[in-house]
Amino acid sequence: MKHAVHCGSLESERYWREEDLAALPSVPDAKALAIVQAMDELLFVFCGSGDILLTRHGMDKAQYDYLQSLNYSFKTNMNPLTLGVEAPGTAQNALNAMNVFELLGRLNPGQEPDRLIPEGSWLEPFAVLPGTHEAVKRYKLQPALPDEQTVRKVNTKTYSAAMRDRLLLPNIAVVVHSAEELLQSGQALLEKGAFLIKDEYGVSGKGNQLVDSERILRRIAGYLESSRNQDKRIKFVLEPLLDRETDFSCQFHIDPEGRISILSVQQLVNHGFAFGESHSPEPALLERLDREDYWEIMHSIGRELYADGYFGDVCVDSMLLRDGSLAPLVEINARKSMSLIKHNVDRQLKQEGTHTCLLQVPLATMGEVHYAELLGRLEREGILFSLGAGEGVIPLASGTLQPPDPSRSAGSTKGKLYAALAYRDEDSKHRLTSKLDESLLRSGYTILR
Repeated sequence: MKHAVHCGSLESERYWREEDLAALPSVPDAKALAIVQAMDELLFVFCGSGDILLTRHGMDKAQYDYLQSLNYSFKTNMNPLTLGVEAPGTAQNALNAMNVFELLGRLNPGQEPDRLIPEGSWLEPFAVLPGTHEAVKRYKLQPALPDEQTVRKVNTKTYSAAMRDRLLLPNIAVVVHSAEELLQSGQALLEKGAFLIKDEYGVSGKGNQLVDSERILRRIAGYLESSRNQDKRIKFVLEPLLDRETDFSCQFHIDPEGRISILSVQQLVNHGFAFGESHSPEPALLERLDREDYWEIMHSIGRELYADGYFGDVCVDSMLLRDGSLAPLVEINARKSMSLIKHNVDRQLKQEGTHTCLLQVPLATMGEVHYAELLGRLEREGILFSLGAGEGVIPLASGTLQPPDPSRSAGSTKGKLYAALAYRDEDSKHRLTSKLDESLLRSGYTILR
């Protein structure tokens, strides 16, 4: 029996981005990058029996043992994937800039992946990135992957905007290619209200700039004309800020022969423009989608993606607006997604009458915290999920709580707890979240939300 190798870098968009593309103003955040790099642990939810999960930093043994107790029977590396570069500085920065496939392709022989991966295994990436095909060759994996350049193209915001025209959907997007066009189109949009500037590869609140005044618009245009962006291509999507009532997303899969399978819909609670929580859809939402031919629109998007050379996982972001209208296509994400992770948690639990949600809790701590102690505390306080309990908190990653950060200085360390909640009703959900907060505080964390 052939097994699958699961791995990936979850902020895929940073690795698709072309170097000559101008970017919106931002402040580099090494701590945020360290958290994102540790999120690859969440990919255990896709593992079948005997599959292999490769993570950048290795998984805490306490977390591995806990997941095995939930009948996840995968193999994984316990040690970091490293090129032997330990000292901070230029070499460490170059290491941090690599995605996991580029890292795998450069590993010295004899590291854990060499022992874990049977020849002929299938690769199941979070997304196809630079270096993916090289890793396939090195480890003699069986690929069924689309072309990398195709993946880059279909994940751009301009591709999503153009898809609306292809499917004859309402299209509010304006594409600009210069600072002058940005000013002209932006001023026209401001006459009707605030709008968003979307970076071609923006994700999770990064690369989306809200503009609600001409002063902000002119500042951004000036930044794009500055020396920092000299000789860079300008390409942004402008869209009026929609008055959204409900965010949700649809997950589907396109197989290599073009067959499309709708997998799930998940409702989202976003903090600003960034992911906050994913939970199962209300029946009223599903009934609405049935009435409005939403599923046929998703199949149409899938057919167009396949015609353009893409196959694999897709997540389409959608919205219900306060005026009662449906925006079926906000953005296309041609990769796995947080909502697909939530769907796979649902598939594993399969418990009648149990609801689930996936959430993140931003944290800070002043000292070193031992993950095994947190798991023990959750168990003692009766909120750690077990197969016998039927309700509880399922921590989904150990490394994101206190991720390795070579630039760490004295002071607080930031992290995030990613967890799934299994609960019977809203009262039990509230009880679990309250007791989870208490457990985190007693374990030495400060909750930042």
